Amino acid sequence: MEAFSGLLLGLYRKAQTVPTSEFQTRALDAAREALFFDSALWVTGAMGPEGGIIHTACVYRQPPDMMENYERIKQHDVLGLETFSRLGQTINAALTTDPNWQPRLHPDVMAHVKRYGMEHVLTTHIAEPVLRLFTAVAFYRANPDHPFTETERLFKQNLMPHLAEAWNTNRFNFMHSPRNGITQAGQARAICDKKGVLYNASQGFEELMLAEWPDWHGPQLPRVLLGILSGNDQRQFTGHGVVGTAKPLNDMLLLGVRRISTVDQLSPRELEVARRFGRGMDYRKIADELNIAPATVRNHLRAIYGKLGIDNKIEMARIIHEAED
Repeated sequence: MEAFSGLLLGLYRKAQTVPTSEFQTRALDAAREALFFDSALWVTGAMGPEGGIIHTACVYRQPPDMMENYERIKQHDVLGLETFSRLGQTINAALTTDPNWQPRLHPDVMAHVKRYGMEHVLTTHIAEPVLRLFTAVAFYRANPDHPFTETERLFKQNLMPHLAEAWNTNRFNFMHSPRNGITQAGQARAICDKKGVLYNASQGFEELMLAEWPDWHGPQLPRVLLGILSGNDQRQFTGHGVVGTAKPLNDMLLLGVRRISTVDQLSPRELEVARRFGRGMDYRKIADELNIAPATVRNHLRAIYGKLGIDNKIEMARIIHEAED
């Protein structure tokens, strides 16, 4: 328990501090110190009609061609199929020595197992039923005489959801966004591709999506949201109960979803005035920037105070910040 607790503490600290490009390798380094294995594979993806569609793959202490060669034989991977059918359970398989597994392995799979030192494996798949995203992690030992124990299997099974959650946290912490480390209450974020297929989602995303679309399930976003995913600028969708925005994120997109707030009552011009006034600009400076009269700025501010039900600049700045973060 002490080793497990220490591993978890280190894992979540790494999620906050280690760059995304290094996180999975560093996390597996730490796991390997607590539970010895020779190599590992950590993949994430989406559940499709014909099985899993891999989005990312971290190949740990294996040659780069391992995944390429696996693609040629994956249709024969009975262990992968069984793991998908037992979500959340870690399977302990002695692939080259257990008489229950040897007859089930296709010759090409057996050759792959021996070539890459996968004689013993602890493999686990977990999935989010609504979002239909999955994470799969396998630990491998090459020595046929060094099988995993039941204690080690349970260790891995209990570790698995923490690996997935820490990786998810790490991706959102290190996104290229001006306010990438903060998500206000009632807001959630997701990473998707330009076709609207989910890759990652923060806590609360599923709840907000189902509040607007009760029958929705991933990984494909609702059709009505696809319109805000095109183009290079931020775009916004306003529904019955939620607001969605999309911003470019390298070759992906960052989708933000929040509940509708009082800020959504403001007109675009009122919102521009409120942003500037909340940042400390005076009437004349705002008027100059927006090419309007100072008296018009005052009129807008009176309307803004009324719509938001407030009477001071500090409260205005707070409300605008929370709605747009």
